[in-house]
Amino acid sequence: MYKALTIAGSDSGGGAGIQTDLKTFAALGVYGTSVITALTAQNTKGVHGIHPVPPDFINCQLEAVLSDIPVHAAKTGMLGDAKTITAVADSLNKHRVSNLVVDPVMVAQSGDRLLQEDAVDALRDKLLPHALVVTPNLPEAEVLLGRQITTVDAMVAAAREIRLMGPRHVLVKGGHLEGQDMVDIFFDGRTIHHLSEKKLDTPHTHGTGCTYAAAIAACLAKNLSPYDAVTRAKQFITDAISHGICVGGGYGPTNPMGALLRELELSRASQALYKALAALQKTPACANILADGRSNIFYSLEGANSLEDIASFPTPLYRCHNTIAQAGDPVFAGGLYPEEMLLQAHQKDARIRGMINLRYTPEMALAASALNYKTVKLSGDFAKLSEIPEVLVIEPTEEQEGQIILFARTPQEAAQKTAGLARSFSGC
Repeated sequence: MYKALTIAGSDSGGGAGIQTDLKTFAALGVYGTSVITALTAQNTKGVHGIHPVPPDFINCQLEAVLSDIPVHAAKTGMLGDAKTITAVADSLNKHRVSNLVVDPVMVAQSGDRLLQEDAVDALRDKLLPHALVVTPNLPEAEVLLGRQITTVDAMVAAAREIRLMGPRHVLVKGGHLEGQDMVDIFFDGRTIHHLSEKKLDTPHTHGTGCTYAAAIAACLAKNLSPYDAVTRAKQFITDAISHGICVGGGYGPTNPMGALLRELELSRASQALYKALAALQKTPACANILADGRSNIFYSLEGANSLEDIASFPTPLYRCHNTIAQAGDPVFAGGLYPEEMLLQAHQKDARIRGMINLRYTPEMALAASALNYKTVKLSGDFAKLSEIPEVLVIEPTEEQEGQIILFARTPQEAAQKTAGLARSFSGC
């Protein structure tokens, strides 16, 4: 079993420190051990008290863990003061812990200082030289270098300079930069790598740095290279932020179980879409009303707020030997028209979570009306419809092909409506 160690403070609110580190290790399939450096009285609104653990007892914890459990990687978080940093560095050196991730925690999300000013030199001189990866955010990099960092180019320069302090790899995190993207700079001593994700509009980012560094350590413990560990951790923290939790009145924590939740959501979406496909396949006539190269089945997660929450097969359905077939397993945000319509429909009516788009003929539109499906002919902006119909008729124009779109509570219900339409359509 892969094993990792976190050396950090305890967050009584559960969102940062060893609490989120251990959750992250577990989510990534790594056994977690811990050494507590400080107790904090903390919640989503701020840090209300800090009780440092004496360096002798930190050493006692380190010796207990490292003399018995061969950890494959370790990470440090809140260390607090110079004596603690020295004790931790000496113990890690003694036990030859090589896969070390240093998260140079200095200030909490709430703005409370977590590292004494006179401890910065000890961090630079005693701990950074032991680090395989160091992960400063912009404020931390500014403290280490003694200057402001306000651009991506400045982040690149910072990564190069911080590496001269001893760590073999440097990850400068750019979440504090203005702009639409979260850009991190990873420097391995030879190549600068830009790691970018779209910023997420959420206040629930407490523990982001801890979770990110813990994910890197977990991936290193599983024998990933530093670059692969960082890129995997980047996706992990993005999922954790997107599933952030509102648990109090301030900045809620990220959710290290976010990646697992995403896998579960995709599994449920896949089941729903395959059930719908099977329902279509039971009625051979359904193959005759597909829109060649365009038809698909779509599924919306409950509470969807972006196309990342809309699943479909990765390519359009197609006819094969008088039945319907698909190529590939379902994905989120497949980029296929008209997935945005399902997102808008679900946001207007939360009961609607399934959709199928079919080819257009006037006879098909008449057949839908004859079945007493609530049918609306689109004559303007879909988003401006006051309510969502069962059947949306889009007539062809010079700018677009015609389509018939069925909305339902589930993809399987949409498939059943499609089967009913196929059986009644005189052209089949």
